[in-house]
Amino acid sequence: MRAVGIICELNPAHAGHRELISKTREAYPGAAVIAALSPNFVQRGEPAVYPKHVRARGALSLGIDLVIELPTPFALSSAEGFARAGVSLLSATGVARALAFGSECGELGALLRAAELLSSDTCEELTRGGLRLGMSYGAARQTAFGKLSSGAALLKSPNNMLGIEYIRAVVRQNAPLEFFTVKREGGTSSALARRALRDSGGEGCVFPEMLDAAALSRLRLMPPGAFREIQGSGDGLAERADKYARAAGSLEAAAAAVKTKRYAHSRVRRFLMRSALGLRDGLPGAPPYIRALAANGIGRALLREMSGRASLPVITRPSDALRLGGDAARMMEIEASATDLYNLAYPDAGRRAGGAEWKTPPAME
Repeated sequence: MRAVGIICELNPAHAGHRELISKTREAYPGAAVIAALSPNFVQRGEPAVYPKHVRARGALSLGIDLVIELPTPFALSSAEGFARAGVSLLSATGVARALAFGSECGELGALLRAAELLSSDTCEELTRGGLRLGMSYGAARQTAFGKLSSGAALLKSPNNMLGIEYIRAVVRQNAPLEFFTVKREGGTSSALARRALRDSGGEGCVFPEMLDAAALSRLRLMPPGAFREIQGSGDGLAERADKYARAAGSLEAAAAAVKTKRYAHSRVRRFLMRSALGLRDGLPGAPPYIRALAANGIGRALLREMSGRASLPVITRPSDALRLGGDAARMMEIEASATDLYNLAYPDAGRRAGGAEWKTPPAME
């Protein structure tokens, strides 16, 4: 069965997601659609507005056939790391033949050229030069790109940037995926959708400040020097966090206190959340399994096909990962811990119980 992959967060789902899925189905008639979905924490360095199993079930109603999980350490990564892991997962299924994504420009040729230029030795050397001047990585790379191309504005749009990183990841991994992009129009963004949920009262939603007490308690219990053990702690970021993060009264205040011109706000937020979750250096560099979160009839057939074609173990229950042992067991224990922290955001004590990761089955329609 031919399949098309989408890497997404659905945080929350909005019209842009629906349009991407619809146009992907039009472009690939008869193909199944697989979504590699962020778990309970997302790339902004925040808890997802709805838990992953709710978003996974919702994905089926949007036209997705199979939802697989992008593990937490990769979801809480830079655009490059997020893209690399998503592409790795889709490629490992053995059935995905294309990668669909939204972009502000909607022009695949322009994104392909930008990806090639960003990967050039000249651009990487210019980027290192910007870093030596104290720029953040994003600013240094955009400045370098601007010196080599008149299309530097392309990098200022988040979906363009993610699309470029998807392309670079596919090329670097020699993944068997072609590209399909859909132009993203204004007024269809997850930020707008989250704002609408807030304005409406957001019943059942998790917003970042709801996790402040639980996450800050973990940061304050970290011994001196422990931030240096966390993923992404280089360039003096660990020392800044050691000095300022424990005194703040909210995660947002902690991020603002740690941030400098050298560290983008998003990088600081991700680092603090990784710290709260205890995501230390030495974790696997790529997802060690393919975990199904939801599937319809087509998705279940796809899972059966993947059992003989995938290059990673395909699992549907957390206990499957424990039986695999090694990196797989370690990654699932991280997911269980992340879910335990996430659930502490709920005001209802009944929803804050620990161990939910081990008890929640995938949604199989």
